[in-house]
Amino acid sequence: MAEVPSGTGRVGKSSAVILVQGLNSISTVLQMAVFALTLPRADFDDYAVWVTSGMFVIGLGQAIGTERVVIGRRSLPDGTHSAGVLAATVCLVQLGVAAALGSLPLVLASLTLAPYVAYDFQRFTRCYDEGRRFLRADLAVLAAQTTSVLVLWALLGREEWWSLVWWAVGLPVWVVLAGGVPRLVRGAQVLRADARECLPLLLDAVLAGVPLVTALALVQAQGEVGDASAARMAFTILGPVTVLGLSARRLVYQEVAKGPLSPRFAVVWTGICVATFVVCAALLTLTRTPLYPWAFPGFVGLTWLAILGFATNHTAMFSTLLPAASLRAEGRAREIGAARVVATLAAGGAGWAVAPFDSPADVAWCVAAGSIAYSLSLALARALVPRRPAPPVGEGRVADIAPAGESA
Repeated sequence: MAEVPSGTGRVGKSSAVILVQGLNSISTVLQMAVFALTLPRADFDDYAVWVTSGMFVIGLGQAIGTERVVIGRRSLPDGTHSAGVLAATVCLVQLGVAAALGSLPLVLASLTLAPYVAYDFQRFTRCYDEGRRFLRADLAVLAAQTTSVLVLWALLGREEWWSLVWWAVGLPVWVVLAGGVPRLVRGAQVLRADARECLPLLLDAVLAGVPLVTALALVQAQGEVGDASAARMAFTILGPVTVLGLSARRLVYQEVAKGPLSPRFAVVWTGICVATFVVCAALLTLTRTPLYPWAFPGFVGLTWLAILGFATNHTAMFSTLLPAASLRAEGRAREIGAARVVATLAAGGAGWAVAPFDSPADVAWCVAAGSIAYSLSLALARALVPRRPAPPVGEGRVADIAPAGESA
């Protein structure tokens, strides 16, 4: 008889997942805090756009790479090869963003993203069983990054080059734990064989980041100096809440892979969504206290309208996790892609209504409108659209790909 995991073991593994992803969120928060001190403000605005674009395209890779492994629809070896293709794509996209911003340090920093994405894939597919290993690696990298940048800032003052230092410091660890050299041709074959599911998820991931990246770019162009970084800092402040959502997604996906979630789980999740709104609003309210300009000189507190928008956005994002996980596990990627199209149109409509973008509140409500529409569309698809038979688990694995010259 197969051994049944003990309750203590499952709790320990779940805690490891939360700790790894929690540290990842803390790294983002600390990174933005360090750069608020060490980068010139105009360069920080550029970095805010670049790093947000990076998070977007990395999330894209997670959607059609990492999550396909976690949900049980692709093997880890296949995922590792496909992650190499996604890592190269992320690197190229960020090179284009950095070139458009006219920042040589960010161009060079973009080159470090390929090994980082490969490492990120290994971290979030293996952290449930190897959490301590990746936790130690992340702690070492974060300590080295923070120390290096702060020491250079203390010695030489504010410089745009500190963003490159931050990303270059982590390279040795990321290369070692990236899972080896991927076979890009094999990775492309995996993605192509899995295209029926991947293409709608790719559309979903691409459109997911469009409202935020576009809104930040517009507020940088149309607003005052500092508006883009102020909006980005709001997301940074909500980092602890975001990581709870990422951890919950990881765990919810694993539960959904075992079978349908119970109605009781849905009721509990509704309470979690309400708590999310309260916590987000409370955290952002801190920007209206003397603590905020003291910790981040030159930053101005968010308006109540912006606070409400950012809190609403996070709450709506939390509400999407259950229907999205269920639809993915059932192989219903088309419904997910269609929901994201509706969400993008809603965000575009909100952007048209608030234009021109000249405050963080405009960014908040643009992305919140998209998140609300996405949540409602997923729920409706889950409830109303008939379920189709899911494709067999393993579709897209290398073992299932016919050799060149043979028919599948």
